Amino acid sequence: MPMASDSLGNLPSDTISAIQEHQRAGAWELAASLLATHAIDLFDHLTSAELVLLFAPFPASSLAQLPDLWFVAGLVHARLADNIPAAYLWLRRAAVYYATQSLQFDRAAWAYLELARLDYARDEFAQVQQAIDQATRLMERSGAHSPAYTAFLDYMIASLCGDTGRVAEGLVYAQRATHLYHVQRKPAREFRALLMVCSFAQQLGRYTVALDALSQARTCYESYHLESNDFEALLNAETHLAWYRGRLDEALALAQTWVRFSQGSGFHRQRLYAHWMMGNILRALERFAPAASYYAQARQIASEHTPNFIRWIDAQESWLAVLQGDYHTAEALIQRALAPADEGQRMSFQVNLSAIELLTGRWSAAEARLRESLAFYTRSQDRQATCAISFHLAYLHIEQGARPATAIKTLRTELRWLESSDAAYFPFWWHPVIVGRVATLLLDTSEFHALGRRFFREGYLGVVGDRFLQQVYLRAPAARRAEIGELLTLRGAAIPALKTGNPEAEQVITAAIEQGQVTAAHVALLLQQLRTAQQRQRDNAIIVAVCLLHLQGLTTGGIALRLGISRSTTSHMLQIIYETFGVSRDTGSRMEQRAALHRAVRAQGLLR
Repeated sequence: MPMASDSLGNLPSDTISAIQEHQRAGAWELAASLLATHAIDLFDHLTSAELVLLFAPFPASSLAQLPDLWFVAGLVHARLADNIPAAYLWLRRAAVYYATQSLQFDRAAWAYLELARLDYARDEFAQVQQAIDQATRLMERSGAHSPAYTAFLDYMIASLCGDTGRVAEGLVYAQRATHLYHVQRKPAREFRALLMVCSFAQQLGRYTVALDALSQARTCYESYHLESNDFEALLNAETHLAWYRGRLDEALALAQTWVRFSQGSGFHRQRLYAHWMMGNILRALERFAPAASYYAQARQIASEHTPNFIRWIDAQESWLAVLQGDYHTAEALIQRALAPADEGQRMSFQVNLSAIELLTGRWSAAEARLRESLAFYTRSQDRQATCAISFHLAYLHIEQGARPATAIKTLRTELRWLESSDAAYFPFWWHPVIVGRVATLLLDTSEFHALGRRFFREGYLGVVGDRFLQQVYLRAPAARRAEIGELLTLRGAAIPALKTGNPEAEQVITAAIEQGQVTAAHVALLLQQLRTAQQRQRDNAIIVAVCLLHLQGLTTGGIALRLGISRSTTSHMLQIIYETFGVSRDTGSRMEQRAALHRAVRAQGLLR
């Protein structure tokens, strides 16, 4: 029969032929023994369809009688995911038989590693650990230290690390498994290990490592024509990495492709993940109604196929409610998620609860939870988590009136990490009010001023960030208004009207901004430069209004009438304006003088 992976050049076709020959002769025990002996190698080369064809000839009577066929049947059902209860049944029976009767400890170890993989897919992490421990002991007894066994063990240990908060440790195991699979030329297994490397690296904030692993995984998928479930796994990894890095539009496009593909793939868990991630990304984009719809769809899939995952959906819907200010619903959801949570899940979920406590003034309870979770994630070196939690603690210090230096001290390590990345973003527990309050503080520091600007400039804070900037603009000294105005203009946000005590001047300035003559940043700089001798230390909106009206072409008398000031005051202010910009009024016509002033003001970047 044709093999999809003939291009690998090392397919044991003689073995396949021998198995099929025994099957045609009805020598089921010989066929089963040969297939069990070479199963690990064969299964890495056969497609799912080819695997079905090779296994199908065995009659049900031989399956009941032949332990080697128990082993093969368990592997087949596990690979196809067509009958997971049968996979458990046959793998357990085979593991016990090999460990206690035929004493083939290597095969027993492999069966336990396959059982660990099945338990991992069901989030039964305690059973995963038990199966891994059994496999480790059996490998020690058998001396089975071949790269195939070691790689599988490393891969499963890495998997368990990922769900027990041991991120840095998990990366080491995943990289070891990747290397061993690459040396063995096992592309399907190498592909999966590379995706795990990507997952750990992104949690650690090591985006270069994550991107490289993802690139290698895509090459692996395309070069060796892997299967549809591998394509979904690739979409999963690409979507997560884009989300982690704050590439939200890219993440959304990937998630949309993933959701569409998952509808017809038949892999329930991937369909669940796709809808869950769509909810997360839409939530990050502040598209709350469609996010809620995708969470509801994920909940329906989970209730039908993977009920253990419902607690995670509770946690995500809780955060959605937090962002919408519905703290009662948010707290009910997260308390429900916490009730069945294991230790690692509790460390995650209680950050949601602490944020609710922060936003409702329960400082002590919030701080205790945050510090416990921070210690947990610090041990695992999960930078995304420690960054988010540190921002929450900094917000707590700010709200309690602590000195700015106290908040900065809490954050310094994470701020340095953010500076080294290419985005001011972290995906989990992102709350615009909490992050925006801290980012506003950063604008007032020399050490992290540029990072504070980045938070606002990149737009992750949305309209909440705009409101923070507008508040800063109103209370900032003139020297800083130009910068804040520039950020607001970049965001396309409204510039708040300055209260200068002269309504006429304010109206002139507002109209000039609306009509496109100047920006708010220009106005702030003009206020800083154009000051009379009597008002060197404070803004004078009237002289700025005089400048703008003069450049618009109004006469001295017209300006005086518009602003309700005398002609002599207007003339005096015009003289100051010309002197400030180094333009002489001794030569040329009035029109030529005004044109020269216009060029000088524009040359300093103070006009559009």
